Amino acid sequence: MSLKMVFLIGTLVLAGIVADGGIIAAKVHQKKPHGTNLRLYLPAVLVPVGMKIAPGEPLRRAASEVKEFLPAMRVAAEELSKCPDGPLVEVSSPREQVRIVKSGGSLVVDVSSAQEEVHVSLPLKMVGKVFRELEARAPPAAEGSATPRD
Repeated sequence: MSLKMVFLIGTLVLAGIVADGGIIAAKVHQKKPHGTNLRLYLPAVLVPVGMKIAPGEPLRRAASEVKEFLPAMRVAAEELSKCPDGPLVEVSSPREQVRIVKSGGSLVVDVSSAQEEVHVSLPLKMVGKVFRELEARAPPAAEGSATPRD
C-alpha cells in the first residue's frame, strides 16, 4: 500500500470521526467600530479527548463542586438529544435578546445586544460525554456522609 493511500485512508477515517462528533462553533461580533469579529470552529471530539489527557486535579476539583448536579445534567443532555428540534428558551428585554434552541442535535445559544452578537453551538452528544467524564472524575462520597437535600 502506498504512502498516499495510507494518508487518504487516515484522512477519511479522521473526517468520519469529526463528522460523527459534530462541530463546536463560537462566533462573536462586537458592533463598535473596529470591534472584534471572532469565528471559532472546533471538532467536538477534542473536548472529551482533552478531558482524558488534562491534569486530573483541576477536573476533580471542578467535578466535586458540581457533583450532586452531574447525574441530572447528564440525563438532561441525553434526553434533550431525543427531543424534536425547536426553541427551548426565548428572553427579550429592551437591552438584549437571548434564544436557546435545539437544532440538528446541537444546543444553539444566540445573544444579541446593542454592543455585540454572540452565537454558540454545542453538539449535545459532546455535552453528555463531558458530564459523564466529570462524573467519573468526581471524588466518591465520604463514608457515612449524606448530601443535604431541600
